Amino acid sequence: MKLLFEIRPVEHLEASVDYYRGLGLEPLGWPDDDTVLLAPPEGEATIVLVRDPAEAALGSGGVYEVGDVDAFFDGHAELDWLIAPVTSSIGRYAVFADRTGTCVRLLDRDPHLGTGAADTFSMYAMAG
Repeated sequence: MKLLFEIRPVEHLEASVDYYRGLGLEPLGWPDDDTVLLAPPEGEATIVLVRDPAEAALGSGGVYEVGDVDAFFDGHAELDWLIAPVTSSIGRYAVFADRTGTCVRLLDRDPHLGTGAADTFSMYAMAG
């Protein structure tokens, strides 16, 4: 598994963006009214802020690449799946809980997003 970025559910999106701007992160994009992707200047996305009750219930955590979310889901039926693979605005997304109950989010990034660089997001973020 490769860490892509961290997701942080927030209640006040604009205020949270202002806070992280003060720490040196800049918005890369706002794919909808409830999601923003943040990165250091000239860098890749490190944090996704999302205003979504379902994501808030799951809590903050990492979003990981596993190659193929659907194949990973099929090959690991024994895991405690909280969200079976679904299509999001940036690709296939699924969530399972580890043995301690911590959420592990998986994502297959949509190849049509970003600047053309395979490992970079430039305009889109996780939609909860």
